[in-house]
Parts: sequence; C-alpha cells; structure tokens
Amino acid sequence: MTRELVPDLLEGEQAFGLLERLRTLVARHLGLLLDPSQDDRLRDTLRRLAGPETPAAWLTRMERFTSQADQDALAAALTVGETYFFRHAEQLDALRTVVLPRWVKRHPAPRRLRALCAGCASGEEAYTLAMTLMRSVLGPGGVDWDITAFDVNPAALRHAERAHYNAWSLRATPQAWRDLWFRKDESGWTPLPSLRRRVQFHQRQIAMPDPAFWSSGRFDVIFCRNMLMYLDGPSLQQAVRHLATVLAPGGTLFLGHAETLHSLTDQLVLQQGGGCFFYQRREDVEKGPTSWPFPVEAADTRPVNPEPPDSLFGALASVPTTVWPTLDTDTQPPSPSRSSSDATHQLDKALRLVETGQLDEGLRACTRLMTDPAASQLHADALYIQALALEERGELPAAEWHHQRAAAKDADFAMPHLRLGLLARRRGEPVAARRELRRALELLDSESLDRLRRFGGGFEREALRQLCTHDLGDLR
Repeated sequence: MTRELVPDLLEGEQAFGLLERLRTLVARHLGLLLDPSQDDRLRDTLRRLAGPETPAAWLTRMERFTSQADQDALAAALTVGETYFFRHAEQLDALRTVVLPRWVKRHPAPRRLRALCAGCASGEEAYTLAMTLMRSVLGPGGVDWDITAFDVNPAALRHAERAHYNAWSLRATPQAWRDLWFRKDESGWTPLPSLRRRVQFHQRQIAMPDPAFWSSGRFDVIFCRNMLMYLDGPSLQQAVRHLATVLAPGGTLFLGHAETLHSLTDQLVLQQGGGCFFYQRREDVEKGPTSWPFPVEAADTRPVNPEPPDSLFGALASVPTTVWPTLDTDTQPPSPSRSSSDATHQLDKALRLVETGQLDEGLRACTRLMTDPAASQLHADALYIQALALEERGELPAAEWHHQRAAAKDADFAMPHLRLGLLARRRGEPVAARRELRRALELLDSESLDRLRRFGGGFEREALRQLCTHDLGDLR
C-alpha cells in the first residue's frame, strides 16, 4: 500500500492515541519525556519513520521489537542538537578560575583530571571543554587530562568525530581562540589534532545501566547541560544516580541553567562561584557558605557595543522576519484577546520551548504574546524569555537589550538585573556588574513566587541572593 492511499490518522481524535503510543515508545528506549508542546514534532517524526506503513502499523511493529537502527532513527529525529562553542561561558570561567585551582590544590602531582561531557551532541561542548582545560591545567604543575563524551544520537556523534564546523557554530568564539585552536579551510573550521585526540566519543543513553561505565568516582568534572530536562521520571532518577556515583571526591558537576537536582538526590550539594551554580559531593562541602580564595577573571574582554540600545536592532538582522516581525509592541496590531490564564499558559509554553532548545518557536510564541492586550502584565516576562533565547543563540548584545527592556517594563522584576550583572561581569565591566547585581539583590526579596518558580531554574530565593552576594564580593 502506498503512502498516498493511507488516510492521515495523525489529525483529529485518532491522533491522540497514536502520539501517546509514540511517547511511550520513546520513553522506553530513549528515556525522553515529550510533552504536548512537542506534538507537531511527534507527528512529523511518525509520518517520516512510518514511511509506506500506516502510523498504527509502524507503532505496532516497533512495540513488538525495536532494533538498534530503529532506536538510532528515533534519537536522530527527536533529540535537540542546538549547541555552539563557548555556550554559557560563565560556567567555563568558573571551571577555569574557581574549580580547577581548588582541584589542583587537593590533588598532589602526578595528577590526571578526568572529565565527562554528557549529551555532547555534535561535539562543540566537548571541544570547548578541551580548549578550556588545555589553557588552564597543562603547565609546570604537570596536570594531565582527558575527556569522555557521549550522546544518544549517532548522527550527531559522527559529526563530532568529523569535527568540521561552520561559522554559526563558532559565533560565540573569540577570534583569538579561533586562531589558536582551529584550522580553517574554505568550508569551515576544525579543532586542532592536539585537542581532538584528548576527546573520546561514545554512543550512550544516560539512564541505561552499565556498571563498568558508571563506576564510582570515575570523573572529576562533569558537564551535563540541558539533558536532564528532557528525561521522564524513572530515567531522570537513574541518570541522577549515575552522575552522583561517577563524580569523584573533590569533583564538580555543571548542569544547564534551567536544571536543578532539588529533591532528586541528597548526595550532591548546590554551590556557587564564578557567577554560576554547580554541584559537589556532600562530603566535600564544608558547613556554612563556601569561601573561594581564587580571583575570578573575565573570559571575554571584548568591548561592549558602544551604540545606544535602539541601534541594537541591527544585531537582530540575522533573525528571520518570520521569527521576529518587530519587537515594538506599541506599534503592532492587536490580536484577539485571550483570558489571563490562557496568556499565562502561553508564557509557560514559550519558556518551555526556549528551555528545550526550540529557540525560534519560543521567540515566535513570545512575540504573539506581546501583541495580546490581555497579556500586557506579562510583557516584561516575555521580553525576559526572548533575552534568554538570544543568550542561547550567542547574540549577547541583543540579549542585553531585551533584559534592559524587561527591567524597564517592570521596575520590580529582579531576574533581568541578575542576568545583566552576569553579562557585564563576563565582559569585564565590574562597575556595571556591581550596579545590576545590587539592584537584583534589592528586588529579590520581593520577587513574586510565580516568577521565582518560572525563572529561578529550580533555585530558592535565598540561593539566588547568595549568588548575587558572592559575585558582588568577587567584584570588589
């Protein structure tokens, strides 16, 4: 039977049951949690993978037996590959200037640091980690190191092993680092062999048991960013157990900004330093606030765009107009009014899209929300989500402008000031960083519980206050 003769069962009432079956199949084999906001993507995947079969027949066959090739096809279709070099550079700053000096003091020579990059996608994060370690720990102290990287998507791993990247992947990479660590040809950039041989790539599902791999105390540094948020409940619990097991004494775990281990484990304790949060083993953490005796350097000392905020629209020239028709909500035609509860639902959906790497969809959702008169009280929140999306894309001047506008829309909104302070700190502008962090600290006491729940990344009010206080101390 050809595909044209098969009625499309993925629309209407029959679609719900088919999509639920696919969700169950994906959770069983990949451990992924795909909520209703992913339904369009699930429909497209089911149509494509079913081929000439009906979706129901294909699902029945997969439920009986799913080969490794079938699992690989699901992983390639449904995992998010949004990444680039030097993403979330503040975590790399903290690794280089806070975590590694402490690790070196704790471990006498000869030393060997073992790093894990979980959910490495196409390799940009693993090679960025290699550059950071190469710069930081090789030297007179004789520190040796290696990186193990894994992902569930075999197509992404093939890209990582080829290690050839275009300009978009290097959009946040300083020119000096491009010159130092890459070879350029007419089609892109390749990390130097001295970096590539330090990284070993493997295909692996983070929740899949493997006693040899998940052996106790195997890794000193773990980067597992923006992976846990995709896992279903049982897979999430197993993944956290694995991470807690393999983290060595004195080791450090970095998660994505929207991820937290709160209520998931008591073995790892939240810490802060260098402008970000990370986790360490409970037995390694002394009682009371952590005191870091190491100065924090600014990784990116490039001058900030000196033009006034209005001119930063030029930084958005690369954003398709279908994604971002305009950001001036005062001049956009209003869309049909929705209820306040529906607007809040749309805001949460937009945030979820951004957190799961669907940045264009999240930007579009925010733009629609900002044209809705019934959602006027949420416009500052929508601007903040747009700023987070732009940070993820590496478009930092535009992100800063949106944080500024979110703060201007609602003078009591603390989170934009916190992000502005961290961005200024990364640029090496301590005066601006202190100003924004002090303002964030003032406003956090009265920040609404809804905003803390939505934008706090799972962290309590006091943890965010401690982050501001700690960074203000570093900036004196």
